[in-house]
Amino acid sequence: MKPGRNAPCPCGSGKKYKKCCYLKESTAVDDRPEAPDDQEDDRELADLLFRGNVNMRRYSLNKKTHIKEYDKARKLHGEIIAAMIQYQEDGKFHQQAVTDHISQDRQENEFYLLESEFDLESRVGAQGFYDMLIYKPAPNMNCITEEFIQKHRYRKPEKVEFLHSMLDSRLGLFEILRTDSDEGCAYLREVFTGAEYKIIDVGLSGNKNHGDFYLYTRIIQYHDICFGSGLNLVFAKTDGFIQDHIRKYKMDYTPEGEFIRFTQLYNRYSTYPDKIRVLPNM
Repeated sequence: MKPGRNAPCPCGSGKKYKKCCYLKESTAVDDRPEAPDDQEDDRELADLLFRGNVNMRRYSLNKKTHIKEYDKARKLHGEIIAAMIQYQEDGKFHQQAVTDHISQDRQENEFYLLESEFDLESRVGAQGFYDMLIYKPAPNMNCITEEFIQKHRYRKPEKVEFLHSMLDSRLGLFEILRTDSDEGCAYLREVFTGAEYKIIDVGLSGNKNHGDFYLYTRIIQYHDICFGSGLNLVFAKTDGFIQDHIRKYKMDYTPEGEFIRFTQLYNRYSTYPDKIRVLPNM
């Protein structure tokens, strides 16, 4: 007689049966598990199995040259971002704007949004807030990347070059044209400009339903590698808000308006109860 799913596993591991031998038995070809009677347990098991498959695919991708170069770029990016966050938390950076582009009222409104609309207790909120500080949010506003370049914070050529890649990065709303799971790649097209990108994203490349949503993200190109900065807002193509958003800005699109578009999309995503989630980049 099999133990209950929440009972201690009989193998003596100290784990619950559902998180130990039940999982091993469920993957055996000749021993199919009984249908679970608890939906939460079923989702938990499916998630474990899914992530196991993703890890196996990541292991095979690790042998590819472009993935090795991508991992190096991601590591470099992580080191620089950590230094920039510390720089801001130490009070060394102050975001400013020049007033020859926009009115004072609009400038104050934009800074109000920057300071008040991001939920720093959430992962997406923190990412959104630091995206606006680290990268170039608008032509008339400074950013930490720009300051690191101007103050020569790094001497190593690869880090200086990477800072320029960050400064030249592209934030936008993208449609996923297709994915290549075997290569860990996704092919994106920017909704408003039509520009196309091939990015390395192991998580996104394994998503079979990529045609159902738009992805709002920032793309960095370093040498021959393009990848996302980590900020991902996902919107269903059937969402009336995103349909209206696209119609509105297709009629009046300017690259300089990305800051306003970003705050609108973040505010929608952060309050929308039925968020679409994709596996984060790995």
